Amino acid sequence: MDIEDFNIGFKKGSRAIFVGEYAVVGDVHLGFEDDINSSGYNIWEKTDEITDQIIKLGSRKLILLGDIRKEYTEIKPKEGGALIKFFSRLSDNFDEIILTKGNHDGGIEKITGRFSNISVKNEFIYNKIAFMHGHALPSVEVAKEADTLCISHMHPSFTFKDSNGVSYKEDCFFILKIKLPKDKYPASKLKKAIIVPKFNPYIGSSTEISNRGIMKYAEIAGRMTLDLVVF
Repeated sequence: MDIEDFNIGFKKGSRAIFVGEYAVVGDVHLGFEDDINSSGYNIWEKTDEITDQIIKLGSRKLILLGDIRKEYTEIKPKEGGALIKFFSRLSDNFDEIILTKGNHDGGIEKITGRFSNISVKNEFIYNKIAFMHGHALPSVEVAKEADTLCISHMHPSFTFKDSNGVSYKEDCFFILKIKLPKDKYPASKLKKAIIVPKFNPYIGSSTEISNRGIMKYAEIAGRMTLDLVVF
């Protein structure tokens, strides 16, 4: 399986992908700064910077693959204000925004409901690609209609070693072969998947993708860095 098998566009250095009219963005995790600063660092709020980067993608439509929030708890006033500002700016710059709800996004409809061009879904199909966050398995209905799955959730990265033996990590796209069990998905058309990297460059990533959820039924066919180099 090659990256050319996917009906998806890439831009060198970008954490987003592009499908038809849509730019597609993975985990944002707004509000992460407090955790970093509590560990002795000093990082200023990055909400405006992250929002600017999404707007600069240049598409008129947007798919957010979930985990807009960093917190799991009820939305408090400070976080609510940041979320309103974030979605307000996106609403002004995109004709349509689809948010596939992530495991961090409890209560987010209270914020997105203010904007007529933002909708929240568990799954969304476009061009035979099923978009979802990735913390849950796809529905039987989605597996019947889509041949490709696009998720985030796992913050994938790849470890390299330079000529001096020094290791370093780069965020990357994971390319997967999918074979769902026939007893649960008798009419599944899903054959391949792509895991997009986190859009927020300041939060952690993982080189160890656990054998849970969709990964029970997937084989990693390749990894592609943000420089569009395939390994």
